[in-house]
Amino acid sequence: MGKDIFNDFRFLEGILLISGAVGCLTFWARTHFWLPKHIHVLAAIGLIVGALSVWASPADAPIKQHGLIACVLLALALPAMIYAYFILHGGQRVAFDRSSSKSAPCPFCRNPVKALRCDVQGTPTTQFAESVCPHCSHTLA
Repeated sequence: MGKDIFNDFRFLEGILLISGAVGCLTFWARTHFWLPKHIHVLAAIGLIVGALSVWASPADAPIKQHGLIACVLLALALPAMIYAYFILHGGQRVAFDRSSSKSAPCPFCRNPVKALRCDVQGTPTTQFAESVCPHCSHTLA
């Protein structure tokens, strides 16, 4: 009985994790995959550490026996973890809120809502960073 309850909680935890990740990734896509520069610097350092760890591994290490593709994937694992941690723990949303200075009025309540900088073929357009207005809860286009 105890294992069944534990497995049910693990399943629920997985569903909550997936729904949270989808929410974070939709915001990331809505901001045109913007990330602050310091995260790119951390990921570059992670790539260097990953490449050096593959290079420093002995010739009889298991990773070297699987070929070049496995070595490249191992070197890319650390930058991928850095990006995933930053995005999934909400750092991207906070960094965007602090760096975004552009706002546009909500078409329904006229309160300011964070907007993105978009120019479509030379004509400025307004695209909101949030899909729902935080003031009146209307869906924004």
